[in-house]
Amino acid sequence: MSITSVLLAITVMLTAVPAVAQDAGWIGVVVEDQGSPGAVIRRLDRNGPAERAGLKEGDVITGFNKQEVTGVLQFTRLVRETPPGRSVEVRVHRDNQDQTFQVTTMRAAGGRFWPLDIPNSTIFGDGIRDLQRIQITRSSSQSGIRVEQLTDQLRDFFGVYANEGVLVSSVDPGSAAGKAGIKAGDVITAVASKRVGTPAEFSREMRAAGPRPALRIIRDKQEREITIE
Repeated sequence: MSITSVLLAITVMLTAVPAVAQDAGWIGVVVEDQGSPGAVIRRLDRNGPAERAGLKEGDVITGFNKQEVTGVLQFTRLVRETPPGRSVEVRVHRDNQDQTFQVTTMRAAGGRFWPLDIPNSTIFGDGIRDLQRIQITRSSSQSGIRVEQLTDQLRDFFGVYANEGVLVSSVDPGSAAGKAGIKAGDVITAVASKRVGTPAEFSREMRAAGPRPALRIIRDKQEREITIE
C-alpha cells in the first residue's frame, strides 16, 4: 500500500444532510482500499451487524447488495444508501474462496452515519452531531505505523481529552506494530510514558524510545498499553 509520506492540508468534506443521514445504513466495519477491486476489512465493531453475520478481519468485500465493490468510497456510498433494517448479501473473498453472508444494516447510534476518510481507509462509526468538515493537516510513519493529526471533533468522538493523541490511519502488514496488535482506528496518546499530540511528537518519541516502545492507546474508548517488540 503506497501512501505519501507527508500530507498537507487534506480536507475531508462530509455531506451531512439530516434527511438523508437519518435513514443511512451502518454495518460496523473499518475497511481499506487495496491494489485490486474490493475493500479489505481491517476492523469490526464488537457485536456489530458485520461481526454478527460472520465477517472477519482480513476479509475482502467484493460485493454488496448484488453490486460489485470497486473500492472504499463506492462501498461507503452503497452502505450509506441502504436503509437500516434491510438484509443484504455481502460477498467476501476469504482463504482463496468466495463466501456470501447476509448482513442486516442498522442505524448508527444517535441516528447518524458518517464516513471518516483517512488515506486508503474508511471508518464507519457513530455520528457526530452536525459534523460537516474534518481537517487532517499532518501525517507521520514510524515502525510500520502511520498516524494522522486529530481534530477537536475527532478527540471528542474517540474519547480523547486535552490536546493529546494521534490517530492510527494504517499499519503495515507483517510489521512489528501489526504483530503487537496495533490497528487502524487506534488513538496513540503516549510513547514510553511521553504524551504525544502531533505526528511530529509521535515520530520523535518513537525514535527515542528504543527497540521496545510501549504505546498507550485508546480503543473503543478504553485505554490500554501495547509494547512493540
